[in-house]
Amino acid sequence: MNKIFKTFISFFFPERCPYCLKRIDCGKIACDECSEQLPETYNMNYAKGGYPCCSPFFYQGIFADGIKYFKFRGYLQSSEKIAVILCECIKKYYDVSTIDFVTFVPMHKKKLSDRGYNQSELLAKDVSKKLGIPFRALLIKHKENMDQHKCLSSAKRRENVKGVYKAVEDETIKGKTILIIDDILTTGYTLGECAKTLEKYTNSKILCATVCAKNDIYT
Repeated sequence: MNKIFKTFISFFFPERCPYCLKRIDCGKIACDECSEQLPETYNMNYAKGGYPCCSPFFYQGIFADGIKYFKFRGYLQSSEKIAVILCECIKKYYDVSTIDFVTFVPMHKKKLSDRGYNQSELLAKDVSKKLGIPFRALLIKHKENMDQHKCLSSAKRRENVKGVYKAVEDETIKGKTILIIDDILTTGYTLGECAKTLEKYTNSKILCATVCAKNDIYT
């Protein structure tokens, strides 16, 4: 009966490759063509402030397309499939047994209302499930600012994120190890600001992970 139900669901709501949107069989994380392009090695960079940030992909080709489908076109089922690779990357660079909480880079409530979802939150929840680490929303974006990609200089990006986040007041998160999830590491200012805000409040060790990193994040 369960097999019949899954067949019914897959007919009306087919699973799709998160990178090219081709139909794929249930349980696969990508189509055969895109699977061949999945990297064998991952990347370690740093958000501003020296916070380590691992990423399985560079923001280019099919991986940039996948982020755009997920982030702007509402292909939310991509989250679970992308999270599989993201978790592999996290396990390579970090000792997951020492991570106490998984959290995410928040959106301002107006932008969240306009889009309807936060892709980083969805990823964080899937990473939390797959790694068996508790999920917590530990940051709030309490000030609305300009989108980072609209800031044309590094100095403007740095100033654009200053003071826009605050930590959720929760004594139980102090002194812990916290993993922050986001979609793209561009210049590292957004993640760096989030990490600094959490570190200042919690005196915790902060780690970061993103799906993609730009090749030129330090320029």
